[in-house]
Amino acid sequence: MKLYVMRHGEAIPPQGGFGMPGADAARVLSEAGHEEARKATEWLQTHERKIDLAIVSPYVRAQETFSHVANAMPIEVIEESNDVTPESDAEEFAGVLLARLQIEPAESILVVSHMPFVCYLVSYLDTRIQPPLFPTAGIAVLDLEPLAMSGFLETFYRESEH
Repeated sequence: MKLYVMRHGEAIPPQGGFGMPGADAARVLSEAGHEEARKATEWLQTHERKIDLAIVSPYVRAQETFSHVANAMPIEVIEESNDVTPESDAEEFAGVLLARLQIEPAESILVVSHMPFVCYLVSYLDTRIQPPLFPTAGIAVLDLEPLAMSGFLETFYRESEH
């Protein structure tokens, strides 16, 4: 089973500063961010026909990034989750996801989230690696073993390399 961990595309700076309540969650993608998300979606389409389960942060920039994927390929189940925001606990999320996948298997899972959550999630699932730095619209591809409660990082999409 494949897990695609995707960081949102480039976003505009927060309006009113990071200290303003909701300012970070309301950030939208820049034009470059939309282009990054489009290219990442094209890459994803070359690796998967469809996504069985998509779990997406409620933050605007993640939703906008995901919309590129949702408009380009079939997605069986879409869930918006506060458990994949920048401040979320990657270890807790991974444990819940792996336990869920033991009961409800899925061939392909997509998580659209943020730094630092994405890097900690990948590192927790594949303990052989340090938390990787994710470029905007980067995608880590892991082979998941839910019964073993772990994963193996197979490849990493970075726009600059494609």
